[in-house]
Amino acid sequence: MLKKLFKYEWKAFWKVPTAINVFLGIMTFIGIISLASPFWELDIRGIEIMLGLAVFFYILAIAAGSIGVTIAITVRYYKNIYTDEGYLTNTLPVTARQIILSKLFTGVIWSFITGTVVSISIFSLVYTASLSYSDVNILYEIAHDFPDLLNFFREDVGISFVLFAFLSLVYMVASTALSILKIYTAIALGQLFARHKVAGAVIWYIGEYVVFEIISSFLRGIPSYSNGLFTFFFSYGISYYNSYDYSVLLAMLLSIGFCLAVCAGLYFLTEHMLKNRLNLD
Repeated sequence: MLKKLFKYEWKAFWKVPTAINVFLGIMTFIGIISLASPFWELDIRGIEIMLGLAVFFYILAIAAGSIGVTIAITVRYYKNIYTDEGYLTNTLPVTARQIILSKLFTGVIWSFITGTVVSISIFSLVYTASLSYSDVNILYEIAHDFPDLLNFFREDVGISFVLFAFLSLVYMVASTALSILKIYTAIALGQLFARHKVAGAVIWYIGEYVVFEIISSFLRGIPSYSNGLFTFFFSYGISYYNSYDYSVLLAMLLSIGFCLAVCAGLYFLTEHMLKNRLNLD
């Protein structure tokens, strides 16, 4: 039944994130064509301002696309379970667990797709700019120096790049699920409010954000990192490894374990609220 529910959820949800990702693709194509043209090399008054505005609107489009997918996931979950649609959803011959997991899987997949599109978009523009204005072929440089980079990475970090990439992927999956589950949990707890349930969900989400920020600040004091693996790792991870002789592998495993544990806690809280505290009034 979970498989059938996932297929239904996918068919009901795919249009909005697909449209957003197509929009990001179009923006990327326009950006590549623009950067490859000689226009920006012309001696035109105010061209620097025009370039700055172009970069600003591109960043705005990327941010709007990413946020748009998150909003779509949130709205879909709320409307399908806690509005008039919920009367139908919650009378289907499926469990609360199947409902949550089908939506969670769909949300994680589309978040990953959008993240991949954004990453490809940014790299494509950087690559085009490097070819157009500096004659540096980033792909060639990386391919040429890749063996040396792998050796340097292993010597400096202490683990192979392949293992690091795999654990990073696992962490990204877990952290993406965590981000979505925080939304689901806030919506579920917002139903405890007799009125203004949406406002209640927002309040709960802000509370969750504050709590997680406090925990993250605490974890930055030890060789582990719970939110934003890449930011913390590159900022602090190597220094901790060198200064305190902690294994980066151990730090990554602790981070993944912590993230999965929090995911489990939020999931079971969301499931409990949906099963026992559902309020569609």
